[in-house]
Amino acid sequence: MALLQFSNKNKHGIKRTRIIHNDTTSLGINPSGFGSYIQVNVFKYEYEHPILAPSLFVDLKGNKYIVPTWQKVHPKTELNDIIWKKTKIKKEKSKQKTWTFKSSSSDAVYTVRQVDSSSLKCNCPGAWRSRGNCKHIKEVRASLTK
Repeated sequence: MALLQFSNKNKHGIKRTRIIHNDTTSLGINPSGFGSYIQVNVFKYEYEHPILAPSLFVDLKGNKYIVPTWQKVHPKTELNDIIWKKTKIKKEKSKQKTWTFKSSSSDAVYTVRQVDSSSLKCNCPGAWRSRGNCKHIKEVRASLTK
């Protein structure tokens, strides 16, 4: 039915917490021997992964795990006892390298930037005329191969 987190203080005043499984809708507790503090909460395991949904795996010894994280869980855990927190995939932003060139015929400044590991883009008029192979890009490629 549900997993419960049961906490109590023992006779020495030390708080103990354990996960129990309850098949019924009610829970009866005999308070004698449990100390001065008793707390019962519904318990859910938390699973974090951006893409893969959690699933359960039972090994040959009867141990149950949430996979792919291999988190050991209570033997009577079901999928509805797991909260799936979808984390966002972090895209790593690489610093783009840029090179600037002064125009030989005007006061304009053209910039060549590295888009990824193999492509370069230039904002000069010759770049679109030469289909991305202007003299600025050629000069940068030559300096990178040295």
